[in-house]
Amino acid sequence: MEEAFLMAITANYFGRTADGREVYAYRLENKKGICAEVLEYGCALRAVWVPDRDGVLQDVVLGYDTLADYEAGTASFGAFVGRYANRIENASFTLDGQTYRLEPNDGPNHLHGTFGRMVFQGAVQTDEPGEDGEAAQHLVLKATSPDGDDGFPGNLAVTVTYTLTEKGALVMDYTATTDAPTLANFTNHSYFNLDGQTGGDVRAQTLRIVADSFCEGNEQTCPTGRILPVAGTPFDFRTPKPIGQDLASQDPQIAMCCGYDHNFVLATPEAGLSLAAVAHSPKTGITMEAYTTQPGMQLYTANFLQEEPGKNGVRYPQYGAFCLETQHYPCTPSHSEFPPVELRPGEEYHQTTVYAFVTE
Repeated sequence: MEEAFLMAITANYFGRTADGREVYAYRLENKKGICAEVLEYGCALRAVWVPDRDGVLQDVVLGYDTLADYEAGTASFGAFVGRYANRIENASFTLDGQTYRLEPNDGPNHLHGTFGRMVFQGAVQTDEPGEDGEAAQHLVLKATSPDGDDGFPGNLAVTVTYTLTEKGALVMDYTATTDAPTLANFTNHSYFNLDGQTGGDVRAQTLRIVADSFCEGNEQTCPTGRILPVAGTPFDFRTPKPIGQDLASQDPQIAMCCGYDHNFVLATPEAGLSLAAVAHSPKTGITMEAYTTQPGMQLYTANFLQEEPGKNGVRYPQYGAFCLETQHYPCTPSHSEFPPVELRPGEEYHQTTVYAFVTE
């Protein structure tokens, strides 16, 4: 994934929150015309424009038109989520002998947290020019989650950095530090449709996931603790197949979610930045590769989108997108056998996820 980070970043006023905070939208553009738009509100990835095989730009990310829509929305379109991506069972956890009660915002469980509704402070960071005279730019967004936010302990200082490479890779780098022991597990919750955000459902698009196993879920999609092999199941994406191929399966794991909403155990969790998934649209020729340093990835197939109003008057249908949420496993506090998620003073949380776009 090493390549030049050459792009232009511009900022434009996007709106004002209900409580009066200004929010800017940053446009990242490389020399090939690939563009991304990121909001200070929730660090949300609002749009990604990629040329299709005919050279027509397609916006491959679902989102909203206005800041008020983002504040009212419940789908977490494009959001940077945390403090804990995915679920914490029964909205509580115990750390160092103390039990913390969280906001139960998904039935009895805690889901994602407040980062997606925080206003981050954005700034453009410009590197020193290289030998060719070009200077790389990065969008750096910062915020502090205060002690007690959603019930989590510790003041958590968070930095999210977006970089668009010349070859079309959108690099998302997350760091955090704390002044008290806490939990940290972040992800990006973008909904992708490689036919374009106006393209309807994604069932004909293909997906490969570099995972031999997945976390079995209960009726609330919280892991039971069992790690199951994908072989011989609808969860086998080791070779590319249409996303919709097994959506109508009677497999109980699929039926209870009306599709996929499961954590895949990635095959290379200790290998640094590694390939996690490859998605492709036969219609547009656009391919997206996902790389991550995380041990897991939640595949969500927008099972509960119900004609959600989106950008430019589009209504997003069920299965109108897919999410590849790179993460630690859901409900880790309930399963000591899962990779740990504790963050302590003097340590730094750091993870990187990359969405790379190419067109055949």
